[in-house]
Amino acid sequence: MSNSLSGTQFKEASLGRRLWALFLDSSASWLLALFLEPHDMSKRLILQMGILFIEISVLTSLRGASFGQSAARLKVIDVNDGSALPIPRLLLRTLMIVLVLPAIFRSGGRSVHDIVARSVVVRFYKKVS
Repeated sequence: MSNSLSGTQFKEASLGRRLWALFLDSSASWLLALFLEPHDMSKRLILQMGILFIEISVLTSLRGASFGQSAARLKVIDVNDGSALPIPRLLLRTLMIVLVLPAIFRSGGRSVHDIVARSVVVRFYKKVS
């Protein structure tokens, strides 16, 4: 999908770029959880999932992208009009990501969490004058 909203060129993000962003988010949350809970691996896993949920939710609501998505030049938008996702849909999408549902993809490359949240992850390129 190639399109233009508000003067910004974008196309739907590739699977590789999306996985890279998720790897960056997961790694950052793992490192922070390791720092906070260096001894108990089961507590660290729960802590990591909480950190990942908060990081993705807060940054996506504020900037339209998580830490990893920003590094990969990606953004999460409403599939219908390109606007920011409402908080309830954003939280549902993030919960599904943390529960490892991004690994389930449907036709067209969109993942289940994006279909349920009616969102799409796009790669932003440049401003159009």
